[in-house]
Amino acid sequence: MTMLSDEQLFSLVKQHDRTAFDQLYNRHWLSLFNKAYKRLRDREACCDLLQDIFADLWNKRDIRNIDNLAAYLNTAVRNKIYTLLSQGKAVNYFVQPFEDIAGTSQADSHFNQKEISNLVQLWMESLPEKRREIFRLRFYEGASTKQISEYLNISQKTVQNQLLLAFRDLRLHLAHYLATVGVLSVLQAAG
Repeated sequence: MTMLSDEQLFSLVKQHDRTAFDQLYNRHWLSLFNKAYKRLRDREACCDLLQDIFADLWNKRDIRNIDNLAAYLNTAVRNKIYTLLSQGKAVNYFVQPFEDIAGTSQADSHFNQKEISNLVQLWMESLPEKRREIFRLRFYEGASTKQISEYLNISQKTVQNQLLLAFRDLRLHLAHYLATVGVLSVLQAAG
């Protein structure tokens, strides 16, 4: 079984071959876990996420037509992460430290949330029009990438790529803000 390609193994899985499924699971689990862990930094959430993906793959093996299993699994992980984040069931690792800082006291927390909201609004205004609309639909309206692609008449892959670019840009924006706040806090404490 170890010599078979993913596509050959999945063909066997479609014939209800549990050994072929186990081989695919063992072949891809660690790399998929690492991909999920880079975003979530939560072992349990990553294990649950992968369990769901592989259970879905097994349960829907008869109706799935997959040409590139590795690409399918990577996309499934990315989509599952987006779903967890948008539903508030997980916190992206770059947001958690900020929430820890923002939650130091009730008054500071309210102030920081207002600052963050203003910061995100300013950041959104700097985005290209299409990316801003995609981000707004996803995170303010709760639309799925499929719904956004249909609404804007663009491919779902384009929506996903635009969201990825937005996340990267927002992460840099927040990191810059946090660094500035950190320096000012140190200067205030020293002064």
